[in-house]
Amino acid sequence: MLDGFLSLPVMAVAAFFTVSYFVNPGTIIIEKMSVPQNFDWDTGYTGYAAAGEFTRYVSDIAEAAGTNRGTRTKELTAQGRSVEALSDWFGLGEPIRSTQVALGFLPYTFSGKLIKKGDDLTLKVFGESPAYWDFALSEKGSVDDVSGLLKRGAIRLMQKIDPYLVAVYHFREETAASGYPETKAAIDYCFVHAPRNELPWVYALLGDVFRREGKYEEAIVKFRQALTLDPSFPRPMMRWGNALANQGRHEEAIGRYQKTLEIDPIYPEALVAWAESLDAMGQHEQAHLKYVEAVGMDPEFPRILFAYGKHLEQYGDKAGATEYLRRAVHFDGGHNQAYVQELRKAQRNLDPALEVLVPLAEGMRPHK
Repeated sequence: MLDGFLSLPVMAVAAFFTVSYFVNPGTIIIEKMSVPQNFDWDTGYTGYAAAGEFTRYVSDIAEAAGTNRGTRTKELTAQGRSVEALSDWFGLGEPIRSTQVALGFLPYTFSGKLIKKGDDLTLKVFGESPAYWDFALSEKGSVDDVSGLLKRGAIRLMQKIDPYLVAVYHFREETAASGYPETKAAIDYCFVHAPRNELPWVYALLGDVFRREGKYEEAIVKFRQALTLDPSFPRPMMRWGNALANQGRHEEAIGRYQKTLEIDPIYPEALVAWAESLDAMGQHEQAHLKYVEAVGMDPEFPRILFAYGKHLEQYGDKAGATEYLRRAVHFDGGHNQAYVQELRKAQRNLDPALEVLVPLAEGMRPHK
């Protein structure tokens, strides 16, 4: 394979390095997905459609962590579009891709196959890169639920690559009322299989599970364990403050938020939490200043924009609330339906004539 790389034309070599420069080594690429003959007639899924949906599920899991783990997660993407766009420009997609995979530039490269036997369907996923040549998974399902099978396969693949992301994905999908069964199982898996440097994140996530369940003392123990493992980790310090605030202990909570900002001065979520505690204490002007500071620190962070919009709405600035809620939906990409619903509510408060449109109670997604 190395000889093949050296024999590429000069333009192809240039393309190889250009593509390598633009594609993060953490990129996950699903090379291809084969399906049975006439499968598209039976299910509507071609190989391209199956690969695309599998890729979308992988992307959803990766994106579930959002800013939970900062830029590392933002760089993890399930799409190899940069590779395809640049290499196809030169008409050299396959040799460039193959060379990158062979040299380990794109370690997370996989292919898949759907196998049909009667009404039963099996998904097989194989590693294509040196780092994953020994990787193979098999997941069983039915022809009636291709999408569910692809989703389960994507979760298992991501659990192999980064088990923490899967735990966060389940955490965001479940509620406290459910008891977080999938989240807790994924966290248990993390304690065995996640790299040691990931354990502070795992403890912090388990602490947040306990906090959402109202087990505040147990939560604080987990946040302290995370900080013991990594004293420079701001998130568990902030969540410790959240657990105190949930109990109405807002002055103590503010002390934790101040500590969070001592660990990391650029941590806008701590400023939002601080503002929420100030609001709860009736110190609305000081709270407003903290919200403004948080938005200035990260003007494209959906959760911060949403929190500020809700604050403005609560204290009578209908136009400002609508604008910041709109920004939250924009930068979130419309994925969080709670943001969409609050924006609709604010828009109707600002302009009651909009009530003639889709009733808010229906909670409809925008039509495509």
